[in-house]
Amino acid sequence: MNTGDGPFGPVVNGTQIVFFEYRPNEAAGYAFLALFGIAALVHLFFILQLRAWFCIALFLGGISETFGYYGRARASKDPSQVGPFIQQNLLILVAAPFLAASIYMSLGRLTVGLGAQRHSVISVRWMTKIYVLVDIGCIGSQFVGSIIPASGDPDAIKNSRIILIAGLIVQLSALSLFIFTCWHVHTRVKRNPPDMLLENPALQWEKYFWAVEGMTGLMLIRSMVRSIEYLQGEGGFVISHEVFIYLFDAVPMLLIMVILAVVHPGRLIRQVRGFKALQ
Repeated sequence: MNTGDGPFGPVVNGTQIVFFEYRPNEAAGYAFLALFGIAALVHLFFILQLRAWFCIALFLGGISETFGYYGRARASKDPSQVGPFIQQNLLILVAAPFLAASIYMSLGRLTVGLGAQRHSVISVRWMTKIYVLVDIGCIGSQFVGSIIPASGDPDAIKNSRIILIAGLIVQLSALSLFIFTCWHVHTRVKRNPPDMLLENPALQWEKYFWAVEGMTGLMLIRSMVRSIEYLQGEGGFVISHEVFIYLFDAVPMLLIMVILAVVHPGRLIRQVRGFKALQ
């Protein structure tokens, strides 16, 4: 076991490859393991209860976060080991695009459910596909960028950061366009309600759009801080302080899962189906 104070990482050809600038906090890792594990199980229940299959990506994201923070807890014992470092780095990074995919699909389901397709800037049929394809690209880039450092080669680690930054910037751009798309549909529906809302004025639809916009905002904050972290590189202020990964990654991602549990789009979709069945 490495009992020093950091930085931690293997020594390759006489050069230390830095995995962590500090010893990861074991208690914090296990705490978020438990929180994400509970959130993932709650969403699994809602997927089955509401038949909200579009939220499977959210469940996978929650599982990734759970085992990612397990990796951080494991890394506390010996931060120089490759396995726990790759586990936490890969799974925590990959979890975000899974959660983002569920947010994208939520807007598509809400728009179609309310019959508000005409208010979307992008065709709803293509909107979800485009954003999810972007997300798959982000998952791929973050997967590759997280695995490469295992080689211990300094050039490979440098290249992995470039790949990760590129993936994060693409995700940041997609989220910015998406929040505008959501806001546009939201405001147009409010000004010119579709028939479903005119016939059922008691339907509490607006809180679902606020939820999607709030979750996208949290995702934007997370992506911006992560981009700054990798742009600063080794020894940077963000990467050198563990509080940032919890405050600007773990907490926002957990809040997204909590918001989607409290204001689940599947409930509105089920209400809409019930109204249509009565007509």
